[in-house]
Amino acid sequence: MKAKLVWNFNGQEALKIAEHHLIHLKEYCKREKVDVLEYGTQRINDFSSLSFMIVDKDLAATLRLSLKPHQGFLVDL
Repeated sequence: MKAKLVWNFNGQEALKIAEHHLIHLKEYCKREKVDVLEYGTQRINDFSSLSFMIVDKDLAATLRLSLKPHQGFLVDL
């Protein structure tokens, strides 16, 4: 089982902010040697976007404390 950690952004620049946030997530994961299965951004509509990362479920609790995602989901890949 895998965990998808999600950060939501709203406003006219939501997609740009989500893309920028993703840069920082990647930097953090590289520095902390976190094994990430997938990164990404998703445009929901003109005023809402998100950035996400998918990791092993075992890492989710630790990352949740460090990175403070807005949402988390269990996913099958």
